[in-house]
Amino acid sequence: MSKSKHYASRRTVLGLLAAAPAVLSSRVAFAEEPIKIGGIFPLTGGNSVFGNQNFQGVEAAIDLVNDRGGIKGRKIQLFKGDGNSPQAAISETNRLASREGVRIFTGSSTSAVGMVASQEAERNGAFYWEGMAVANNYTERDFKSVFRMGLSAAGLGQPAPLYAAEVIAPMLKIEPKNLKVAVIAEDSAFGVDVSKAAIDQAEKLGIKIGLRELYSAKSTDLSPLVLKLRSLDPDVIIATQFINDAILLQRQMKEMNYGPRAFVGTSAGHSTLSLAEAIGKDVNGIFSSSFPLEANVNSLSAEARADRDEFVKRYEAKYKVAPAVQESLGFVVGIALARDILAKAASDNAADLREASLKADVPVGSYINGWGLKFDDKGQNQRAVGSVIQWQGEKMVSVYPQANKVRDAIMVPLPAWNAR
Repeated sequence: MSKSKHYASRRTVLGLLAAAPAVLSSRVAFAEEPIKIGGIFPLTGGNSVFGNQNFQGVEAAIDLVNDRGGIKGRKIQLFKGDGNSPQAAISETNRLASREGVRIFTGSSTSAVGMVASQEAERNGAFYWEGMAVANNYTERDFKSVFRMGLSAAGLGQPAPLYAAEVIAPMLKIEPKNLKVAVIAEDSAFGVDVSKAAIDQAEKLGIKIGLRELYSAKSTDLSPLVLKLRSLDPDVIIATQFINDAILLQRQMKEMNYGPRAFVGTSAGHSTLSLAEAIGKDVNGIFSSSFPLEANVNSLSAEARADRDEFVKRYEAKYKVAPAVQESLGFVVGIALARDILAKAASDNAADLREASLKADVPVGSYINGWGLKFDDKGQNQRAVGSVIQWQGEKMVSVYPQANKVRDAIMVPLPAWNAR
């Protein structure tokens, strides 16, 4: 070898050795960069009760994952986006994407927020993990990087008439086909879709619907509706409401001394602690077709039981109250995204997260609410199922189906207002 070639070779080697620390340093820096997730929820305004409860659940899941070491050595950084309206959700999604570099989003508490936030995420080439928006057309938009782990409107609406036929009718000593049912709902996409799902399921069961009534969720007087209900005198009312109109209806029914023999909500206003805080013992006996509150311990995996115990302990220590439906749902959404998608994906870009989502095959009973994870080709989780809770002693307890049931139903028919 000539001297010139020898010296050139030495220079090349020395140059590579000098560059090695910089390359290693950049790889270490990348490994230490947090995985950024943006949470788009209504944190202020009329739906902030649900938004904050959902976000707190997601946050508890992310904190738990980080305390256990993060994802492949990287911590998760959770950003807040206040989607208190569709316009705000669009703005917040774009803000987090452009200013904070967020490429993964979760949400959304309401369909109005979820529909537009997921659209903006898709437009930005980001990944959207939905847990709460139930609009039936959410997964009908041919988006590539939007997945819904939670229920559709059908998943929320169908358990109500099923439970009425299987449990409430026998307790009332009435044949299901002879039940007199009224279906009422606020008139947003949520109310329309969920109430339609309840009606469709009731008709399949041979249950006749005596009243179908939509009203504005902004109504400040529901007494005309109460008069219609009194005139019909239904055995069961199935109601799709947000929190303010749910409270208003119960108060005005009591003021007018009217009550059905059974009342079944469909999540939202009837599956939040805020209802009991507002109407006290009058909440007792109300049912709600809902996202699951809990699952029978015998139906859960060992990991899910450990997650549940840790979640409840941490949540109670931080907020001084036991987590309920919305908080538990948020936790499930967060833990699934972190543990079963991010941890399994080749990277945290949208294409790899999509691939990991489509490959996900998590058995039923793997999450604290009894769910599993398996998506269809439209991005809808096929292992998310609705349940029914009942308010007993001003607390929610799971009564249906068997995999979620922890207590039997009581107070059917509903007693007088002064006996609850």
